[in-house]
Amino acid sequence: MFFFTERMKEMDKRQSAKKQSEANTGGALWPELTVPLSLADRLVRLSKGELTEIRTNLEIKGVSSLKKQDLALALVQHIPDALPGLLHKFDETRYQVMKQIAVRGGVSYTMMDDEQLSYFTSRGLLFAGLHNGKPAVAMPQEVLESFQRLNYSDYRECFKQNAEWIKFTHGLLYYYGHLSEEELLNLVERYAGTLGDEYEYHGVLEEAILFYMQIVPDSRGYHNRSLSNLKQVQQEQESRLSISLYPFTKNQLLEAGEPGFVDRTPMHKAFVDFIRRNYSISFENADALVTECVIYIRNGAMPSFVLQFIRQHMEIHDLELTRGFMSSIAALSNGTRQWFLKGYSPNELSAGSQPTAVLQQEQAKADVIDMKSRAKVGRNDPCPCGSGKKFKKCCAG
Repeated sequence: MFFFTERMKEMDKRQSAKKQSEANTGGALWPELTVPLSLADRLVRLSKGELTEIRTNLEIKGVSSLKKQDLALALVQHIPDALPGLLHKFDETRYQVMKQIAVRGGVSYTMMDDEQLSYFTSRGLLFAGLHNGKPAVAMPQEVLESFQRLNYSDYRECFKQNAEWIKFTHGLLYYYGHLSEEELLNLVERYAGTLGDEYEYHGVLEEAILFYMQIVPDSRGYHNRSLSNLKQVQQEQESRLSISLYPFTKNQLLEAGEPGFVDRTPMHKAFVDFIRRNYSISFENADALVTECVIYIRNGAMPSFVLQFIRQHMEIHDLELTRGFMSSIAALSNGTRQWFLKGYSPNELSAGSQPTAVLQQEQAKADVIDMKSRAKVGRNDPCPCGSGKKFKKCCAG
């Protein structure tokens, strides 16, 4: 676990350095691609550190002591041979990326996310550059030939199993925020039915972490990449011994495991509608703003902090509008599944919780929960918006 965490840190450093270098040079780092692309030609252009990363990612033994030039030549031989084994850790998504480039003769003008391109490049499989004057991604000829020799039917069931493991893992950490390694293994096995060899799952998970960049390994397990106060979430979860983890269904977790998933609760949608009623703003921008609010709430932000965040993006001119925002924030907070609460929303843990349909109708009357103490804010308590007034004289009015 420690070694893998160090790999993640090192990769983040290299990506930051690359982005800074691109900024300093106006992004002029695109080499010319000659297709068919020579693997040797690409590798000799890399630094010793980048070659070492490829060697480490592909678990190639016996070449670590070689000098840069010799290491590059050794990798030319090893990378095509390592491809069949690497595919056993893939899901259908990564296979299809390579297939689409392979069927185009080894070059594609469809660009992918920087992180995902970095994943393939750091395994010696794909390289970005300019081809015919346009940004492109190319597969070295040696890798292309190795890929074309593979039989998809030999991997179909493996891809399906790996995809399910990955989605369950992403879904669990989307809702719980953090899980110990033992908790994660037990839950994935419970939902997937079997994990087979534990080391096989870990191999699949490590590759998925580096490709999807949605979760992060830590000293005790794994956490959602959006979780910013890991220690506090761990302490809060451990202090709530009377609460078990929320029992999600398989379908809920598989849905939450999809890239870019957002749990758009009725309160989330109502907040988006409120913003659009009061501002000239697109649905996409309003939805993105509310989604950011949800991330802050899951990290334990007070309603006053969430309101301050919103004020950074839009002007709130009067008290009535402020009250409307605070009411929406309260409803969103109470209806959001929270990492502190092991996947429950405050509404679900409230003794007086009501059906979702009623909550939608009575959103303006929603109780405010103090996100620090997790207690209901009374009318005579200080208003969580930070005004210094009593709640009944401010946002509850």
